[in-house]
Amino acid sequence: MLTTILLSILTITGVLPTSTDTLSLSDIHVQIENNYPLARKIALQNEVTELNRKIVGTAAYPQLNFGATATYQSEVTELPFPSGGSFMAPELSRDQYKATAEASQTIYNGGAVAIRKKLEEIRGQGENETTEVALHQIKEQVNQVYFGILLAQEQLQVISTLMKNLQAQIKEVSSKVGHGVLLPSQKYTLEAELINVRQDSAAIESNITSGYQMLSNLIGEKIAPNTKLQMPQVNVPAGNEILRQRPEFDLFENNREVLSYQKELAETEKWPSFLAFGSATYGRPGYNVFDDELHAFYMVGLQLQWNFWNTQNAAKKQQIYQLKQKTVTQEERAFERQLKASLSKIRKQIELFEEQLKQDQQIIALREKVVDEKSSQMKNGSVTATEYVTELSKVTQARLSQMIHRTKLVQSKIEYQTTVGISKYK
Repeated sequence: MLTTILLSILTITGVLPTSTDTLSLSDIHVQIENNYPLARKIALQNEVTELNRKIVGTAAYPQLNFGATATYQSEVTELPFPSGGSFMAPELSRDQYKATAEASQTIYNGGAVAIRKKLEEIRGQGENETTEVALHQIKEQVNQVYFGILLAQEQLQVISTLMKNLQAQIKEVSSKVGHGVLLPSQKYTLEAELINVRQDSAAIESNITSGYQMLSNLIGEKIAPNTKLQMPQVNVPAGNEILRQRPEFDLFENNREVLSYQKELAETEKWPSFLAFGSATYGRPGYNVFDDELHAFYMVGLQLQWNFWNTQNAAKKQQIYQLKQKTVTQEERAFERQLKASLSKIRKQIELFEEQLKQDQQIIALREKVVDEKSSQMKNGSVTATEYVTELSKVTQARLSQMIHRTKLVQSKIEYQTTVGISKYK
């Protein structure tokens, strides 16, 4: 009977610990932020972002190109009339050689380079915000594990009290059986129940050990099974105010900011780009095709580029980005509405547990009176040990319910703050 009661209550689903004597939920969250593999992604992403900014920034530097060619052609330029007298038409070589260095420098492009650099920075921040959202979800899982262990540990305390009670009753009943006052079956019933309770205790201890192992794996640090977990002390803010501390809100804002810079980048496509260029070449022939000697020659100039279709499409791109911004805002509103619904539900749970706790002590007091009465009657032989164990199970269940309601109340308060986005607890 007790086995069903206890094991149906025990639920452990994830864990973290350290080798210190006492461990708090805040300690574990700090360990997650510092040591969890996903958390290290933020530092790596910052390096990636900086490298991308440097790559984009090179577009503002002079662009240099080097090339060399060697060709042979079947025909070359010839004069359309024969040479003669003092005029001799030059003979051009069919093998031609050129080594060229080209350079160009953008003078104006609407500030596209600066916008692209900022865009890379904002995108990098967005990647980090995505990581923060994932870490927040891991913390929520950790909370479930943490309170699963606390529940199991408190169950062990109740079980320990029950075992001491049964052992005392067995000792007294055994004496009466020895004197022929009670039948041996009374003793056997109590001993069988004690064995069941010991089995329950062993199962709970095994689950606690597994929970600590899970916590150790999550934070990457060994947590001893005898480490004491602190019961958090937390107060729930009044009202259903969304404090916007959830990382999702930062991610929504980041997405809008990315789209804003993309709109600015599209704006630059409406205007022409202006650049200076130059090239220096050594080879033959040069710009004077009749100069067949190897020599150096160069060209410098200015260039204006203005793509007609880019100009026409820029406004459409800006409209697309603006619509996407509105989409992000709608997603944010839906998320906020969902948060408010979750907070309202959690508040109802908190109120329920508070009310149940007020009644639990009364139930326990009444159940204990019944157990005391049945204990006295069993010793006198007026009731069986089975009837006594039944009432003992009821008072044990009442104590377990009180413990569960007390722990679940704190867990609900933590869940409320976690849902809001607060992850620092005492």
